[in-house]
Amino acid sequence: MARPFPFINIPERAIKPRSSGMTMVLDKYLSPDQAQQLMNTSADYIDVVKLGWGSALLYKESLLKQKIEIYRQHKVKVCTGGTFIELAFEQGKVDEMLSYAKALGFDAIEVSNGIHPELTLAEKSSLIKKAANAGFTTFSEVGKKMAEEDSAMSYEERVNQIMADLESGAEKVIMEAREAGNVGIFNADGKVNVELANKLFQKIDPDKIIWEAPQKAQQVWLIHQLGKDVSIGNVAPFEALSLESLRLGVRADTFRDNLADAVVVYLELAVGGAIRAQRRDDIVVVVDALRASATIIECFESGASQVTPVVSADQLHGDITIGERGGEKILGATYGNSPYEISQKDLSNKTVVLSSTNGAECICTSKGDSNLVLIGSVINAAAVAKEAVKLSKKHNKNITLLAAGRNNLPAIEDSIGVTEILKQINSPIVRGFLEPHYTKEIEREFMASDSGMNLARLGYIQDVLYSARQDDSSLVPAYNGETIKLL
Repeated sequence: MARPFPFINIPERAIKPRSSGMTMVLDKYLSPDQAQQLMNTSADYIDVVKLGWGSALLYKESLLKQKIEIYRQHKVKVCTGGTFIELAFEQGKVDEMLSYAKALGFDAIEVSNGIHPELTLAEKSSLIKKAANAGFTTFSEVGKKMAEEDSAMSYEERVNQIMADLESGAEKVIMEAREAGNVGIFNADGKVNVELANKLFQKIDPDKIIWEAPQKAQQVWLIHQLGKDVSIGNVAPFEALSLESLRLGVRADTFRDNLADAVVVYLELAVGGAIRAQRRDDIVVVVDALRASATIIECFESGASQVTPVVSADQLHGDITIGERGGEKILGATYGNSPYEISQKDLSNKTVVLSSTNGAECICTSKGDSNLVLIGSVINAAAVAKEAVKLSKKHNKNITLLAAGRNNLPAIEDSIGVTEILKQINSPIVRGFLEPHYTKEIEREFMASDSGMNLARLGYIQDVLYSARQDDSSLVPAYNGETIKLL
């Protein structure tokens, strides 16, 4: 598309057909003339138009076909609403409904079980398969229309349904929020249910989800958390261009994210956060304060030439191996995950292979095609912050400070490590879920943490104290996708 003011730089977006960053518009009543006007201004920014609920039943057939043709001429998929297929299911007319929809020109079907009281998950799976086999792009929807029913769903149920729907053939899963944006990851007042959203973000690939978010504040929040290429649904027709403005930072709510000197810092948690950071292509600083970060830094302080992180203990092969699970040394490893022990060794020019409970997986998962992963903690907070900012500005990337956590839950020592690094970054624009944890008693809080008490019980109290040292190292290890070397 030729655009005006070509000398003004804006972020690039994939052209249609897109697999991420999709915009699904909710068409409740547009006439063919209005549909044409919408396409004239916004066709490049719209991927799917959904004719809400069962509204397709209420048009004159000639008018409906005319609307569908207008959309499809502009490479916009046209989808039926989920309530429509639930009605067809109730009347035993799903096959006829799909056949008729195909003849009218629909090329996408939404399959939901949000309102029918007897449409089971197995029957929903069958409907998804049937629609996909009929040649439709098939979207499923997870969630309930009634707020009390939706709030009763646990995040485990939502995750299980998402995975089942994808396995059944759904191309994307729509996260129910309704036209008002008041169920699912949003509360009755439209504000984000951060706890639920965070749990879902930890468990699922965000590229597989279209998040219904009709309100501007909800759209801004999703863009801030998941990046400009998050897929968003239930967008009002003439708000599509507004949403694209938010994606590209040409509206006030996201303007500062794209300033030349802006330092956007995401505070993320565990493997789910690593996946999000990798998809945003961020400069990632992995913080596993007790103890992998300290151990890796200490390996280089002791002269090691490289440290290779591996997720599985079965991959621990090499001259020097460091392995730990649950705080204890893995049988057969040269050393445990002990920075204090490593500090007593001479590793000059040695290559090391390391596997730990959380840190190694976070390091490996954070690495994408073109980002860089640094290793940080309180030990090298100032040095790693300085390098992360330098790389962020050089490559025009955001920074993610990733807390490895404990069993995918926040660990206070990692939150402290992240916060110590964050304190060294001037005027950051802070995003993400993890709350900073400011303290002047790092050693005491490390000792009182769950991980610290577990390590003390196992006899590693020196490691806890060693890992709590502030800015004791100027070294910045960096992971290139294969191994860790000094930056």
